[in-house]
Amino acid sequence: MLPITIIGGGLAGLSLAIGLRRMGAPVTLKEAGGYPRHRVCGEFISGLDAGTIERLELGPALSESVSVRRMRWYDANRCLRRDALPSAARGISRWKLDQALADRLVEAGGDLQTGQRASRNRSDPGTVDCAGRQPSKQSDWIGLKCHLDGFELEEDLEMHMSAQGYVGLSRIENGRVNLCGLFRNAGLRPCGDDFPFVFQYLRHCGFRKLLSRLEEAAPVEGSECSVAALDYGASTAAGHSLRLGDAQGLIPPFTGNGMTLAFESAALALEPLRAYAGGELSWPACGERYRKLARARFGRRLAVARGTHRWLVSPRLFPLTSFAARTPLFPFQSLFRLTR
Repeated sequence: MLPITIIGGGLAGLSLAIGLRRMGAPVTLKEAGGYPRHRVCGEFISGLDAGTIERLELGPALSESVSVRRMRWYDANRCLRRDALPSAARGISRWKLDQALADRLVEAGGDLQTGQRASRNRSDPGTVDCAGRQPSKQSDWIGLKCHLDGFELEEDLEMHMSAQGYVGLSRIENGRVNLCGLFRNAGLRPCGDDFPFVFQYLRHCGFRKLLSRLEEAAPVEGSECSVAALDYGASTAAGHSLRLGDAQGLIPPFTGNGMTLAFESAALALEPLRAYAGGELSWPACGERYRKLARARFGRRLAVARGTHRWLVSPRLFPLTSFAARTPLFPFQSLFRLTR
């Protein structure tokens, strides 16, 4: 079989490599960093179906995830609503999950090369771009994250909204809580004190009640991380490129669907890549087959999520959004299903 090279060892790259090894394809995965490591991520997996879990052999890696069933929405001053998720989600840290997937890839005979920053030349036959988001020079957004010990959630998942961004707090393994936010970049700089940078943005956005609850929590050392230049527009793949996961296009984080989309894109790419590796498809035909499948599977989901993101973070519309969220007319269940 023809070899496959995967650039980027996040969820899409690792799970794709495992799936291809299961099919007997020779796989090399090049990852610029190492494992384990923290990444800016909601660490909330929603809507992942059993078929995808089986095709990618995700069961062992997800074994330590915790069940997330209920959520609350807040603005800076009050709880806006309580909701039950239509189906239980999973909470698990990228620290734990990425390492488990990397171990599984090595066990399956994949060639995992860490500390290797490969060129993202997406026109190379047999090379798949799973190296994450495409940086944007015009983005106004910054993502920030840390883990917490000793924080008492009021539900399994909390979403706090403001006109300057939003932050989610979700249960993960070992009784910890993941705090991850997306904010308009206000040009703040870390103060050099003992508090995570994300706390400065919570203060800037007016989340004083949340900050008072966080006073008793202990940030987990080494868990703080950040990412800037985030672009939630549609990706434009050039030539015969094959992009998966965030390299294909970011889904706004309020959906809680980014991790699931990464896994689903890997599962969707397995058959076209197997056909290419087996000499049944040319590389251009392989890429076109995947893109057609991806448009059908993810097109509506991404369009609804990006439109809702613009609505949720519009300073002009935020008072109306906050009011609507307190009423039974707020279409939470419909939005949840449309972004899955």
